[in-house]
Amino acid sequence: MTSSEEGELGKLVLAMRELFQLGLINPRGGNGSVLLDERHIAITPSGVAKQWLKVEDLVIYDMETGEFRGRFKPSIEVNAHVLTYKKVKEARAVLHAHPPLVLALTDRFTKSKSRRRWWETGLVEVEYSVGRAEIAEPFQPGSVELAEEVSSKLASGARIVIVPKHGVFAWGRTVEEAMDAVVALELVAKYVLARLVSVK
Repeated sequence: MTSSEEGELGKLVLAMRELFQLGLINPRGGNGSVLLDERHIAITPSGVAKQWLKVEDLVIYDMETGEFRGRFKPSIEVNAHVLTYKKVKEARAVLHAHPPLVLALTDRFTKSKSRRRWWETGLVEVEYSVGRAEIAEPFQPGSVELAEEVSSKLASGARIVIVPKHGVFAWGRTVEEAMDAVVALELVAKYVLARLVSVK
C-alpha cells in the first residue's frame, strides 16, 4: 500500500468521526469508502461505532469477486459504493450520511404540491460544494435496487443523492470533496429552515 493510499484511509476514518461529531450519522450508521485501484476499495465495516473507527478496521473489498479481507464485514451499502465507482469514473471517495435537516426538508417538500427542490437557493455553498443534487426512490437500505438507483443518479451528473427517510450519498475526487458536499447540503438545509421559521 502506498503512502498516498494510507493517507486517504486516514482521511476516511477522520471523515467518519467528523460526521458523527456533527450529528450527521449515529454511532453505527453511515459509511464511506475510498478507491484503492481499479478493482479494490477500502470501505467502513458494518456495525462498528464510527467515532472509534481505526484505519485497521477498514475492509478491503474486491469489486469483481465480492471477496473481502479484514476483521469485520463490509457495510451493507457496499453495492452502492461499488456501482458508483463503476459508473462515475472520476469518483475516488463515496460517503453516506444521515443529515437530519436534509431529510426533514426533503420529506416536507416531496409531500407538498410544489415538490420544491428546496436546496436550489442560490447560495454559494450550493454552487461550489453541493453541485447538482437529486432525490432517489427510497428502496430498502442495502438493497441492490437502492444501489442501482443511487449510482445511476450520481452517474447522471449529481454530486449528491438524497434518499428520503434514509440519508445521502455523495462522491468526490477526494474524501474532502465528498465530505464538503454532505456538510454543505446540511448547512443549506439550516438556512432554508431558518427562512421558513422567519416567514412565520
